[in-house]
Amino acid sequence: MKRLFVLACVLALAAGCAGGGPVSRAPVVDGQVRILERIPGLHANAAPDQWWTQRRANEGPLAIVDLQGTVAVRPDVPGGALMGRRVDAALTATPYLRWSWYLEPTLFGGGPGAGEERGLRIVVFFRSAERPWSETMSSWLRRSPPEWDRWAEITFGGVGAARAEQALQRKSIADDAGRRTQLREPRAGQAGEWHVEAIDLVEVYRRLWPNEDPAKVRIALVAVGGFSGPLPPGSPASIGYIAEAFLTR
Repeated sequence: MKRLFVLACVLALAAGCAGGGPVSRAPVVDGQVRILERIPGLHANAAPDQWWTQRRANEGPLAIVDLQGTVAVRPDVPGGALMGRRVDAALTATPYLRWSWYLEPTLFGGGPGAGEERGLRIVVFFRSAERPWSETMSSWLRRSPPEWDRWAEITFGGVGAARAEQALQRKSIADDAGRRTQLREPRAGQAGEWHVEAIDLVEVYRRLWPNEDPAKVRIALVAVGGFSGPLPPGSPASIGYIAEAFLTR
């Protein structure tokens, strides 16, 4: 049985702790950081300031869903919003990110529209001790809070087609400058089923920022959400689900 928890309380609490003061961060326990646990309004003893959200006026809501005992985040159309948990983990101590996600298959019907991709994303934010002062300030001027100075966005989705089953979905990764690298070849039929994923964040960091030492980097935040963009009439209310996200060694 599926139970739904709307994130109004999470959004309000996270907005209230978005100031410049110190915040609580999820610790590493037995070599792991479980991202989707101790959520305010759902779990006891939750620390609201561990949670961060970003939702603009034209973006869709997020919801917490109980899928037969598994907590999942459901981004709703038109997407764009992000929900994340602040963590304090050395990149080399918890280098592996694992998660599962599910794309709504009917999301890809109705034609290509404006050619924008539809899908899900998981964003990892980093802090590096090696970044030059000028580059750090540049990131801040792009409205990145000083909690982090790098981020990588892992995406799963694709452009729609006249028939949903003909649409191609791909897995890719982009850095904070928008440079995107494909991780999995586009193919049809990936929507409508759960995909369990794992990625080595040390290798990701080395690929995206080869001049920096991953041993001096910390993971500051892991966030999940959906792509932002208009969808054809008749599209489903939700983009899909992201569940079981955690960092591990």
